[in-house]
Amino acid sequence: MLSPASRQTLVTMLFFVAVWQPPTTGSANNNYFLPGDSFFHTVLTEAVLADIEKSKNPVFRYKRPDHLDFYLCGYAGFEQLQVKEMSPATKKNLQTLYQQLREEYPLRIELVQETKFVPGDLGDEEVKTGKILRRELNGFSMFFYNADFDANRYRLGLKYNENWVEDVVAFGHSREHTQFEFFVREEKAILSDWRDSRLVKPLDVISPPIKVRRSSTPHPPITLNTKVRIFVLPTNDFLSHYRRSKFIYEVTAAGIKLYGPDNGSKWMVRPYNLDD
Repeated sequence: MLSPASRQTLVTMLFFVAVWQPPTTGSANNNYFLPGDSFFHTVLTEAVLADIEKSKNPVFRYKRPDHLDFYLCGYAGFEQLQVKEMSPATKKNLQTLYQQLREEYPLRIELVQETKFVPGDLGDEEVKTGKILRRELNGFSMFFYNADFDANRYRLGLKYNENWVEDVVAFGHSREHTQFEFFVREEKAILSDWRDSRLVKPLDVISPPIKVRRSSTPHPPITLNTKVRIFVLPTNDFLSHYRRSKFIYEVTAAGIKLYGPDNGSKWMVRPYNLDD
């Protein structure tokens, strides 16, 4: 009979066999926001700020973390989030924070050829459009969470989605090929995500009907159904922010808050001043 320690080791090994699949091009799908996820992740850039400034109901695009591979077996989830009647104060605070962060993290851009995905014999194929795009290389990660999300009890960057397999299958994918996509690449993070998945509520959104996703053509956007808090990360070092070892910012209509590390146990929170 296995000892408790041996059983835990076995569970850990089996869990990682299930979710830490090696990169392939034909056995998995690309996941965007799934209905049970605790957050919607996007990136704050100059282009995004320009869009939200001119739109009463801005739409944000989901951003998968850069360390994930791209797969050819289709898509699952919702790629767009609409914020109905986003307050001018929230827009202003996002603009202010972006400008302040750019003083420490100067803008980096590249000029690239625009491409689009078109249906092909083996799935979507990427083709060039002939246009040149100005792409911002170091935008700031931005997470939408429910307003009651407890950032001191739970950790940033974990999806806490106990139904992720069923969510992916609902978009038309086989259960055998489902891929667990994670932002924080650490064993402890993956296991605590799994452990606490029933304790954290999904992001409260209104979703359109789920349809099978085989092409990159996005679903209609989901819409926020509640007040939210927006966390902005200066860098894409998700592991450090998960560990609460680097500064992050919270943006709401009421203002900007600075979250500082406190030996990894809890965040120290205070109003953010422009002189910080």
